[in-house]
Amino acid sequence: MKIVVVNNYKELNQAERAVQNIERCTGQSVEKIDYKEPDLYNKVVESEPDLVILTGSSALLSKPRTRDIFQPEMDLVRETKFPILGICYGHQIIGSAFGAPMRDLGQMLRRFEKVSIVRKHPLFDGLPSDLIVAESHRQELTKVPDEFHHLAQSTTSKVEAIVHQSKPIYGVQFHPERSNGDHPHGRMIIQNLLKQIRGS
Repeated sequence: MKIVVVNNYKELNQAERAVQNIERCTGQSVEKIDYKEPDLYNKVVESEPDLVILTGSSALLSKPRTRDIFQPEMDLVRETKFPILGICYGHQIIGSAFGAPMRDLGQMLRRFEKVSIVRKHPLFDGLPSDLIVAESHRQELTKVPDEFHHLAQSTTSKVEAIVHQSKPIYGVQFHPERSNGDHPHGRMIIQNLLKQIRGS
């Protein structure tokens, strides 16, 4: 399976860690393309990916200048024909691309947290209704974007997971790639997504 990671981190060490975590959870090497790559859409399309993963970021989408910088990535999300998984900031990119508003939490949320599934979906096959996953963000979507199903919520974020109603576009506010031996749910979600893509 060909996986392309669109890296949204400005910090090199953060980008490298994200790629390493994604490779660990998927069990394969990935191709990385930076968000600021000129002609991002065509670069991704030319890679012929089976899955595109949008990473987290320290950037804040509530800032107009930031939205301008990441507009090509939002266009990619809207126009894409291949499966996309948006993680944290990538999830916010997906929501923003489809018109969902954002809000700032006023502080950084960084911990493992309980996330409750509100709608059954193959992403959560073999998982309990309450997940324990890694959170690391200070902004969130305030509503589920139009054309999407609401999949999960937590006490700190109502919109923890979404899926497009007719396209293979998935967004999770948490960081499934940061799972570990004590908290394996995130890795299981990624594995379920890969199974779904292979089976489609």
